[in-house]
Amino acid sequence: MQIVVEYVLLDNLMIDASLLYLTAKTLKLSINKLGLFTASSFGAGFAVLSPLIPFGGFFAIVIKMLVAAVMAYMLEFSFKKFFLKTLLFIGYTFLFGGALIGIFSFLGISVYDGIALGYVSSLPLGAILVSLCVFCVFVFKAIKALFDNKFVAQNSCLLKIMVNNKTADIRGFVDTGNTLKNNQGRPVIVINEDTLKNWFDAHERLAIMLNKNTNITNLQDLVVSSLGGNYKIKVFDCLAIVSGIQKQVALGIAPNKIKCGDCIAIVGSEVLEV
Repeated sequence: MQIVVEYVLLDNLMIDASLLYLTAKTLKLSINKLGLFTASSFGAGFAVLSPLIPFGGFFAIVIKMLVAAVMAYMLEFSFKKFFLKTLLFIGYTFLFGGALIGIFSFLGISVYDGIALGYVSSLPLGAILVSLCVFCVFVFKAIKALFDNKFVAQNSCLLKIMVNNKTADIRGFVDTGNTLKNNQGRPVIVINEDTLKNWFDAHERLAIMLNKNTNITNLQDLVVSSLGGNYKIKVFDCLAIVSGIQKQVALGIAPNKIKCGDCIAIVGSEVLEV
């Protein structure tokens, strides 16, 4: 395979810079532009020279890990979170390398020619950059989902809600900003409309939305103020069982779908006070 040095430099400069940037953002490090350029240039230079290195197999892997460690140091010219930076950069490099192998195999390009010690291939630069962009977007979304789910898990609770002697387990997100109370001063737990199926059939749910249901207590319209303006939600009385203790609360039906991990309710902190 004929290799153009300029293409190899440009390919690896862009790839290394992107993966190093991804590493820094994941660890919430400040971006040192000089360090980022120096580290990615070092990696690109190594990719050009790697075919001249008379080692392969295990030794090639060790050499690449050492190069990754140097690049991790150059990223900030500091040993701050050095091992995490190194391991994360190696991990992202491995994952992206796997993605490229998939692309190479799909396009019928030799995996051996495409990998070596650096990213050396006959694949057009545009295709590599598109793959890199897709990879970075996927990683960012995966990281965001991971941290969001962790945050939700740490700030969620499991409640038993009793309506008309029917009990259902509801996982709610604890929001200290939810200070809603009905006209009797009961704290309001906000739920999705389809969550009502735990206690009511379709006809009963429709009756609630039309203010015609007589099987529930204190059905009312509660005015809620937000940045988007004022709107009304249906609210009615119920019981919540928290740590084995029954509390008088109210259920409010959200006008929009609640999307917060696996939580289907918004719970104020007052509900959890025992």
